Amino acid sequence: MTTAKWVFWVLILCLSVSVVVLAYAYSRPVKNPEDVALEFIAGSPTFKWDGVEDSLKVVETVRVGEDEWVVRVEFVCTHSGYGDRTGMVVLPVLTRHTAEVKVVKGIVVEAVIDGVWDELGQKPLPENAC
Repeated sequence: MTTAKWVFWVLILCLSVSVVVLAYAYSRPVKNPEDVALEFIAGSPTFKWDGVEDSLKVVETVRVGEDEWVVRVEFVCTHSGYGDRTGMVVLPVLTRHTAEVKVVKGIVVEAVIDGVWDELGQKPLPENAC
């Protein structure tokens, strides 16, 4: 086989693989932003530590751009505080939380609980952030 034919077939193979990859990427269904937000909060340290399963619910969804959503989720925990509170002194009190979860193209890019806790970064927000 000549070099030109070899290069031709390699290029055809590369183009074919590229077409298959692009077709797969565009055919994947984007998850509902509400489902993405609920799954994120359900798996987050604040909720996993002591969240009440039946309390987790979406209360508002706002489209803020192309494939960008802010989903407000409410839930109850059985103790005060945020994040993984193992080893911390916490009050055994039912605590209602509201999380604002920003979902862009099916991915959580920001999650703030009660306007004071960065759930992605697991740290308090700076006081002047609100």
